[in-house]
Order: sequence, then structure tokens, then C-alpha cells
Amino acid sequence: MPRRWTVILRDQADTARPVRPEDCHGLLNRWWPQPASEHAAAKRWAMNGWLRPLGDRLHHWTLTWLDDENPAPLDPGELVGSAQRVGDHVLEPLSATRTFDSSYTEMLTAPRGPAVVRAAEVRTQTPVVMTTRDATGERVPHIWPTPRRLFGAVHRSGGEIVGGSGAVGAVARFAPPALAASWLEEALTGLAQVRRSTLPGQEVRLAEHHHAESRTVLGWRGGLRLEVAGGGHRGTETFAALLELLELAGVGKYTAQGFGSVRVDTVTQSRLAAQVPAPRSGRATRRVRPNPPRAADSRAHAVAEAEEFGGPLFD
Repeated sequence: MPRRWTVILRDQADTARPVRPEDCHGLLNRWWPQPASEHAAAKRWAMNGWLRPLGDRLHHWTLTWLDDENPAPLDPGELVGSAQRVGDHVLEPLSATRTFDSSYTEMLTAPRGPAVVRAAEVRTQTPVVMTTRDATGERVPHIWPTPRRLFGAVHRSGGEIVGGSGAVGAVARFAPPALAASWLEEALTGLAQVRRSTLPGQEVRLAEHHHAESRTVLGWRGGLRLEVAGGGHRGTETFAALLELLELAGVGKYTAQGFGSVRVDTVTQSRLAAQVPAPRSGRATRRVRPNPPRAADSRAHAVAEAEEFGGPLFD
């Protein structure tokens, strides 16, 4: 089942060079190796950014295992107290906290509770790598993604789903096939109802990242707001699951190498508030003297405040 860990590591080596993204990728390739035949295929894990220094030789790292059927070959918690080499550094895991542990069946079918997720703010934590082809066939960076591109892609062959990438790709590759096919049809149709807009002060912009072997990787950084228009109860349930998958699986290419890590903050609406009837039209209303607030009115006041900030989905 999909699992996410937050790992705290302590550096035991004195070295001037910082930990590099390729060092992190090399470590995870030892923890969670892929067969040679799958080396070029999409990884079963997402590296949600790279090691982030906390000060006093401490580092923070977040990792996700995406496979629903096959467990991760190694639980990071098993390595607590055992030093690991990361490039020029020797890092000792001090703790590995599991911050997500749920099957795709639960994620896609379980009731979401009393709140309806109708909007979300998505902010990048690392560059997001997306490319598109211009008129000459040249690949160029793509930095203003449609919601469909933001949530990934599903690959088909002969009408059958054979794989994918990103949030919807994780479902296509790892969720139970009988559930995945019908859910993906609904989700991909529902994405047509998702609208994007800018976040003030978080405008999407081109970003350069200096990677291994003096390579420069072009991507984008910034934030945007997503909102689902209509769709009914089932549509908002699907939207909430898509947002959860978006943060788990990451965005764009090279998520296994730490790119495309995003933070998703949701805005929820009370189901009860949605059921409060609107005033009937056609009859003039009488002006009445307002009564002082009573304790019994507190529930109605809470209903009137329909939207609230949901906070980050993880960590």
C-alpha cells in the first residue's frame, strides 16, 4: 500500500560539499533497487524533495512508496541507528515516522467525512520538470500546466490501461485493476471541471536546477489555486482523492529523483452548510429588530461560515 515516511538523519562526517540530489537518489536505489529490466521504467517510489538541513548536523527527508501490492523492500525505520553513506556524508537515521499508510481502495472509495473539498492551493517545494514539443518537434519547458497535466497521465494500449505517471498514473499502475479502470474514467472526466488560477505572490516561473555532471535541468516553481466547479458529491470526493495522490506521487517527470514535490493546502466546505436552504423569493421580507445572539445560535453561526482552511494534507 502507499506509504510515506519522514526521516530525520544526523551527519557524522566533516565535509565541505553539501549533499547532492544524485547522492540521495543513489542511496534510495540501494534501499529500494529496481531490476535491470525496469531501470528505464517509472519508479515505485517518489522522493519528495531532497535532504533539507535543519541545523546542528540534522537533516529532514520525506519519501513515499507507491506500490499497493508489493511492500517496500526496506522500511526506513529498520535503519534507525545504522549509519548510511550519502555521497561524501555519513548520515545516521535518528527516526523514521510513518506519516501515511493507506491502500488505494481506501483512498478511492472510503467516505471523506463531514467536509467537502472544493478548492486547494498547490505550492512547489522543488522544481517541477515538464516538457512539451514545439512546432519543430523540439522539447521545451512547459511552465503553465493544465489541471490534466498537473495530475499526470494514463497510458493505454489497445484500449486497456497499461501504465501512467503522476497522481493518476499511480492509480493506473498500482491500484487493483477492477477498481482503477472505473475510477480513472470518472477522475479524468472530472478534471475537465477543475479550474486553475494564480496565487498572489506565488506566480509560476521558470527555474533552473544544477544537477549531476554539470547538467542544468529546466523546470518551474510557484503556486496555483485549483477549484472544482460543480460535480456533485461524488465529484468532490474524487477531487479530494486526486489532491491526496498529487502530494503523494509528485508532479511531472523525475519525481523519483526528487523533482516535483508539492504541498497541497485544502479549503473545505461543511456539508451541513451546503444543505441550508436559501430564502424563498417572491415575497417581501419584513424588517425585524435583531435579537441579541444566544447560545442556541452558535451552531447556525458556524454553518454560515462555510469555508475554512484545511491545512496541509501531510506533515
